[in-house]
Parts: sequence; C-alpha cells; structure tokens
Amino acid sequence: MDMDEQLHQLAWQLQHNGHDWSEVAAELGCDETVARAMADRYLADTEAHAQKDQFSLFDL
Repeated sequence: MDMDEQLHQLAWQLQHNGHDWSEVAAELGCDETVARAMADRYLADTEAHAQKDQFSLFDL
C-alpha cells in the first residue's frame, strides 16, 4: 500500500471511528474537503477491488 492509499485509509478510519471532518482534517494537515475526498476515494477503491475480486456463482 503506497502513502496515498494509507492517507486515504486513515481519513476513512478516523471518520468511521467517530471523528468529525474538522478533526480528521487537522490530523491529516489538510482542508476538510480534501479529507472527505480522501475517505471517499478509499471507499470507492475498496469497493472496486472487492467487486473485481468477486466471482459469480454461476460461472464456476
């Protein structure tokens, strides 16, 4: 996992653990909108990887 992915994951994890966006942004040293975008990117990337790795039950 590269540094960007780690920051995106941290943004998501902090917010998921109950921190508000201003706290997440302060922890990461960025603007709130950037913190939200990083968390959104992490979630989208994670879902895309899961979707790609998912196999169809009928293709076996």
